[in-house]
Amino acid sequence: MSARRPDSALAEATVDGLRWLGVTRVVSETLALAAAVEVARQVSPAEFGRAAVALTFVMLAGMLAFEGFASSLVQRQTVTEEDRRAAMLLSIVGGCALSAILYALAGPLWKPLFGAQTGALIELVSPVLLLAALGGVSRAALLRKLDFRRVSMIDVVSLFVGSAAAVVLAVAGWQGKAIVIGGLAQTAMASLIQIIVSPPPLPRWSARAQRQIAAFGVPAALAASVDTLLRNIDYVVLAARLPAATVGYYYRAFNVGVVYQDKISRVMAQIAFPLYSRTTSREQLRDLHERAARLHAAVIFPLLASLIALAPIMVPYVFGGEWTPAVTPTRIMAGAGMIAAVLVGYPQVMLAIGRPRPLLYMNIAMLLVYGGAILAASRHGLVWIGIAVVGAYFLNLLGIYRFLLQRHVGISIKRLVPELGPAVIGSVALVAVAIPLSGLLGPALPRAATIMIVGCVGLGVYALVLAAAFPAAWRDVCTLVYRLIPQAERLRLRRRRSPAVTSAPASAVSSSRAA
Repeated sequence: MSARRPDSALAEATVDGLRWLGVTRVVSETLALAAAVEVARQVSPAEFGRAAVALTFVMLAGMLAFEGFASSLVQRQTVTEEDRRAAMLLSIVGGCALSAILYALAGPLWKPLFGAQTGALIELVSPVLLLAALGGVSRAALLRKLDFRRVSMIDVVSLFVGSAAAVVLAVAGWQGKAIVIGGLAQTAMASLIQIIVSPPPLPRWSARAQRQIAAFGVPAALAASVDTLLRNIDYVVLAARLPAATVGYYYRAFNVGVVYQDKISRVMAQIAFPLYSRTTSREQLRDLHERAARLHAAVIFPLLASLIALAPIMVPYVFGGEWTPAVTPTRIMAGAGMIAAVLVGYPQVMLAIGRPRPLLYMNIAMLLVYGGAILAASRHGLVWIGIAVVGAYFLNLLGIYRFLLQRHVGISIKRLVPELGPAVIGSVALVAVAIPLSGLLGPALPRAATIMIVGCVGLGVYALVLAAAFPAAWRDVCTLVYRLIPQAERLRLRRRRSPAVTSAPASAVSSSRAA
């Protein structure tokens, strides 16, 4: 069977994947947010700061388990049983070695650098690399089949298990250990279910297959490792230079301003690699990625703009008054969240065209820029650290488009900037209305009521701006909603078949079909 799909089948797979991942993401992130709120009320900011460093390795494990030796099984046009067996062997050996190295470095490196308590948490989390590696080949098999339904359900169940474990242990007084064990439980459950749903083959040595897998997998794994370090170098630098409580405030601000939108963005990232790998030409890949970036910005920007307006009320209300120092950094880093939303999917583009090495080199350059910015700002307080984060993200955006997407795929930032205009202008209008309104309602109403009213009014203003000034962008958003929600799609089709629609001018009907 051909590994490539025609345009219509690829489009349908995209919609189906977005629908399943979107619905389950809403469910899982609602559960995760509820758990995060409860844990934040049980665990001190200082303990959050220590756990943030250990959680870096949970993220690294997830990236390496797939990007390392399993991603080749998705990217290649044909895969044999020998390839799968070799990938399984490499995954197990690599996972064991990395877990052992992580644990062994606790005494000579982690404890002197971050302190004894943080070093102990890193020792505790060390098995996560092996746990994640055990499920990598199984996950690759599901993604190769574009079986997003099972992938999304596995993510929901594992996230629920990890969140529940963290909450129970936090209530029991385990502090930072509760957060770390929650990450371990989530990873273990994900691998267990993946193995049950898609049993991997027994590992077997094959010099030919392992050379081919390693030729793609090693650069991809290094790129993923650098990307993970890039995402977490701020925690590493700040944990080595600042008090744990300050790191905890930064952790909260960065998570709310950048990471939480990334949880939505992950829907696109999850389906991007297998779908991009099935495109038949660079033109099809370019068009698919550019449209995804436009729609993604149109959905994410208003949420982050609402956060900028509501953070002074929302952060203390949701997480507790002790997190008030995180408010201003949160508002600043929402700008970095917007830039991160624009960049979602670029690693998947480079892997899909079989170019992991340029991705690795760019990630190294970005790591140096980002780490240097954090290091320079670390002595000047959280506000300047937040500004440094936004500046580094912007420089990385320019570099990614200039040296990766434009050079290898033909996606120029000049083509992207006009497409982001509707989301940017709509978000500016949202903030201009929401900030004064929150200041007016805040002293008079309960905080929950203020958040709900201001949020609804702000999103309404955003929708009105798009509908009135940018009809093409508004049609794209509406079409996405129609395709993702079957009931809305059926309602639209019934309206199109009604006499009022059939008697409409031909140009209007053509425009509707084009949308």
